[in-house]
Amino acid sequence: MEAKVIYPIKTLSQLPLVLKGFRKEKGLTQAAMAERLGITQQSYAYFEANPATATLERLFTVLRLLDVEISLNQTTPATTAEATGKTKPSAVTPTGTKESW
Repeated sequence: MEAKVIYPIKTLSQLPLVLKGFRKEKGLTQAAMAERLGITQQSYAYFEANPATATLERLFTVLRLLDVEISLNQTTPATTAEATGKTKPSAVTPTGTKESW
């Protein structure tokens, strides 16, 4: 049975180094990754250096090629207010007004 190694990612700035590490662990160059993705080496290099600018679909495509999966883990228990539904996160709509979700 293979041992799973967990790499906690808490900020987007950690992604470039982690992606590079997974790629090198598989013995792949940026050019080889680009070829598998059907893009130029320069495009892949930009993606690897700036993964936060990519779509989630592209990120997941690269992770699948690297045999890497994402797992979300809650690190702190919800507060009482969150658990009772008395507070809700809000988002800014295109009109600039806040909207609960």
